[in-house]
Amino acid sequence: MSFKHVVFYAGCAATWLVLLPMFVAACGVALLTYAVFGELGELLVGGAKKTLDNSTAREIARRMCLGN
Repeated sequence: MSFKHVVFYAGCAATWLVLLPMFVAACGVALLTYAVFGELGELLVGGAKKTLDNSTAREIARRMCLGN
């Protein structure tokens, strides 16, 4: 293996050791920001929750498990 190949592979490894944690951190910050602003928007606007009622969720699960 030539010196150029060693330097190239070392550069690739070093790049991933730097870039991969940066990507993970940036995605984490983006998700946290999205969640915070989503909650603030919900709090300020006061919209209704868009979640299923527990009884509805139980009925859907029962139908799926029984195959009906």
